[in-house]
Amino acid sequence: MLLDTFSSFLKHWDGSTSSWIEYIKQYPELFEKIRWDYERYKMNWQEFLGLLLKRNVDELKLAYRALLNSLPKVERKIREYFEVKDYNIVIYVGLENGAGWVTEFMEKPSILFGLEAIAELNWYDKLEGLIVHEFGHLVHWLLRGEDIEKLEDEQIFWLYTEGFAQRIEDLIIERPWHFEEDGWFEWCEENEALLKREFLRRIKEKEPLNPFFGSWYVLFGKQFLGYYLGYKFIRWLEREYPLEEIAKLEKEEIKSKILEFLR
Repeated sequence: MLLDTFSSFLKHWDGSTSSWIEYIKQYPELFEKIRWDYERYKMNWQEFLGLLLKRNVDELKLAYRALLNSLPKVERKIREYFEVKDYNIVIYVGLENGAGWVTEFMEKPSILFGLEAIAELNWYDKLEGLIVHEFGHLVHWLLRGEDIEKLEDEQIFWLYTEGFAQRIEDLIIERPWHFEEDGWFEWCEENEALLKREFLRRIKEKEPLNPFFGSWYVLFGKQFLGYYLGYKFIRWLEREYPLEEIAKLEKEEIKSKILEFLR
């Protein structure tokens, strides 16, 4: 099911944070999901209302049109490889919770697309890759029969879940990936040993792994390094298992394989 809330947003929006609250209150579960996404990191969602003022309506409309243009094409491509059904797609304007986000919504695995986050990242012409990546998470969820978001409560599994989604993006549209900049992949290849050492060090010393994944972090002067490392982890696993079996590996085996790969 497609839940498109953008027309409701346009109807309510007058450029004020109070008008956004009036809009989002029409969707109580979505509002709760946005708040929860900040609260789980011990942050107050109200402190981020000012993010809404960075965007103008034309930017949001551009993101919206680009998203609607790419969605059907991606769904067709995904269905050539995997059986996907019983899921929701939600289009909304949030508080930069993510350009794409796979979570449980309306009792089903769902992909949420935040127009304000797409605009912030200026990914209007990179949406096909983003959408495929999020469908990668959805495929993973459906193959495992498990809430991937709950698996990610333990940060070490980000290497596995994000790596799987990145592998699907690579499989469906090949490189360059949607977040790549010139020379990024080549730098990662040259510095793979460094990335493995740093990831393993953070695991051992119980340091956050966010700098490898979040779009607001920079590590070694680069962004998104965890997606490269996760992709290489999945490719490494494919020497031993087919992709669908990788999607269903037991948690303890995944942990063991991650540590083996990093060493």
